[in-house]
Amino acid sequence: MKKKSGKLIKIVNIILPVLIILGTAALMLQNYLYNTSERVYDLADAERDGTLFNFDDLTIEICTRGGDSGSWVFDGLLDDDGNFIIEPAVGTIYEMVVTNNTSDTVLDWTAKLRVPEEMYVNNTWNGSFEFHQNVLAGSEKVQTLNLAEYSRFDIALDGYMAHVGPMIALHEGDYFVYYPNTDMHEMPIPPRQADSNKEGGIRIGFIMYIQDRDIDYIADFSVGEIRYHLQTSVFKSPFFWVLLGLTIVWIVCLASTIAVHMNTKRFIEQRKRDEKAIEQTMQTFVNFIEAKDPSTSGHSLRVAEYSKMLAEKLGFNEDECRNVYCIALMHDCGKIYIPDEILTKPGRLTDEEYEIMKKHTVYGAEILRDFTSIDGMGSGALSHHERYDGKGYPNGISGEEIPIIGRIICVSDAFDAMNSRRCYRSSLSEEVIIGELKNNRGKQFDPVIVDCLLALINNGTIKFSDTNNGQ
Repeated sequence: MKKKSGKLIKIVNIILPVLIILGTAALMLQNYLYNTSERVYDLADAERDGTLFNFDDLTIEICTRGGDSGSWVFDGLLDDDGNFIIEPAVGTIYEMVVTNNTSDTVLDWTAKLRVPEEMYVNNTWNGSFEFHQNVLAGSEKVQTLNLAEYSRFDIALDGYMAHVGPMIALHEGDYFVYYPNTDMHEMPIPPRQADSNKEGGIRIGFIMYIQDRDIDYIADFSVGEIRYHLQTSVFKSPFFWVLLGLTIVWIVCLASTIAVHMNTKRFIEQRKRDEKAIEQTMQTFVNFIEAKDPSTSGHSLRVAEYSKMLAEKLGFNEDECRNVYCIALMHDCGKIYIPDEILTKPGRLTDEEYEIMKKHTVYGAEILRDFTSIDGMGSGALSHHERYDGKGYPNGISGEEIPIIGRIICVSDAFDAMNSRRCYRSSLSEEVIIGELKNNRGKQFDPVIVDCLLALINNGTIKFSDTNNGQ
């Protein structure tokens, strides 16, 4: 379960950053395209309700101030001979109200209105008007004016100066473009506040005079377009909060991984220190035992190394191989109770002496009885002289009744005994050792384990002693 959880966290730590990076890039690109895309809407495409032009993003109303005509009569303009330059006309204040219906901000907006018939523009306010005059006549004139402050401008458009101010002639087909005044807070247009009592919308004003019309006449400004950008924030996108959630999950997983890694590292370091201490303690004890019989010096260490190699060959994992090494290192610890005259006797042991020597297996198991740091610590000492055919000691068990650690040490112990010089003989030759191993396959030795030993000898992993020629 822990391994599966660890793998899952590793997968999360790999996949989540990729998803977050790709998702963030996609979100930023989408936000950039959304904010930089110019939106152009024609009034003719709007859903119209009287003077209201409804779009998805905006509502535009083009009406007279106050909702009725509010018109007045202009008496006209005479030349020096008393002739009308401008016939009597009806003056009306028109307003265009632009309302933002979105939760985003409207930027860089402009409004264009087509002049529906012959008229004169007399005044404008707030922003600037770019007038396009004589468009259909082919002699177009263009000038940007703020007629609320006309005295500051040299008016180049066709028109006249009357007592009511400038009268600039506009013809059917002419048009003007409105540029909002940022100082008057006409741009940007903030999102509409649904719960606000404040009247929304940006109001544009202009005065038009139309000749030969009734006092209540209202011109129909219904041809035009509006251009703008919408600016939104990534924080408004639900996808942003999904990415934020994924980022938090990733940070938690990463922090957990780091914490687990640090704790694991500390645990491994502590375990290595503990293992080293245990190994050194056991080695010290082994040295004490082998000091009783100098001819077997290094025997326990070699048996431990051979046993570990066999365990690796048999497919044991790292921890199991480490345990095999430690158990094998202590396999002869019971010899501490065997008298020196028996341990170091150069000749053959008597039956009585041999019976005493055999007890070192039981003594070893008893010594290691309370050693619980490694499972089965005493089983190696107790069973390493059991034989696969059941003729060993101390219990005479056979086959797989013998613990696997006992069968491993049995092979390693016998090989080292044959491959080492003893007080009563020299090391045996390579041919004799190989022959003994093969002849006792299935008798003294577990066939699988002795085959592993022979394979390790053949590939050079385990080598013969320099004195193995019987010299």
